[in-house]
Amino acid sequence: MDQDSIILDEAQAFDARIRERLEAGFVPDLRRAEFCDYFYKSFWRDSHYIRLYLGWIMDGLLDLLHRHCGQGLRILDVGCGAGYMSLELARAGHHVLGIDVSQECIRAAETTRDNNPYTDGFGSLEYRVEPFMQSRGEYDVVLFCVSMHHMPDLDAVVAHAHSLTKSGGHLLFYEPCHERFGVRDAAQVGLIRGLLALAGMWFDPDETKDLVQSMDEAALLRYFKDLHWEYVMERDKNEPGGQSPHDLSVSGQDILQAVRERFTELETKPGLSFTYRVLGGLRGPRESIHAIADFLAVYERTCV
Repeated sequence: MDQDSIILDEAQAFDARIRERLEAGFVPDLRRAEFCDYFYKSFWRDSHYIRLYLGWIMDGLLDLLHRHCGQGLRILDVGCGAGYMSLELARAGHHVLGIDVSQECIRAAETTRDNNPYTDGFGSLEYRVEPFMQSRGEYDVVLFCVSMHHMPDLDAVVAHAHSLTKSGGHLLFYEPCHERFGVRDAAQVGLIRGLLALAGMWFDPDETKDLVQSMDEAALLRYFKDLHWEYVMERDKNEPGGQSPHDLSVSGQDILQAVRERFTELETKPGLSFTYRVLGGLRGPRESIHAIADFLAVYERTCV
């Protein structure tokens, strides 16, 4: 498939996705997001979960930037979507250009930026509807935050990123490595979600109904395999498709290999693996489910 067709496919998918979310009350801002019942299992459901998940990721990115790159950086945020990570980078004093192929995402990002009340120490923030391979200029940092895995022509993408980083510039990325998520990992998720379902604290109380009725080892193994598929594919089994037609075009290992051929690796850190599809599924008294979410977040960072 040619590059123009890939870009069009992605743009149309993310245009539709952000329109649906905005109509449901979604606020694309880590600090100002409100409770949104549209998200039945995602961390976007509750601002508390957003802090535990995306807040932790952003803290990690800012730490890497501070230790390796400096302050007041010129940053290109590639595939910025609705702009919530770009916005936080600008709030930290950086000068950010966020680009995306989705016109609707950029429109939402601009609206959120224009209504930003957190202006102390703000750097600068611009958005453009622009495919990455058409980007020009020189940046201290080129950032991909869960966007590179949508780009099939990985070698060309990494080569272009290299051309945009000035001498001494950096590439920073946070990408999924689902190929490392095995059935044993899914079994941990199954134990957590199964116990929550039995306690009436999971959004789908019937998730483990068949298991409870049969108490059968084969049924339990099928459940773990279904969860494994869900996490590797990033969607429920009954969902018709993923985020977009070219989601998961390349693996985490593919990305690491391509980047290491052109950049000198300074630091690689583990990301998060399972809570993004668990936290939003908690149901019950707010104080109780927030405490469970805190425990699961610490458990993931410590043990997984």
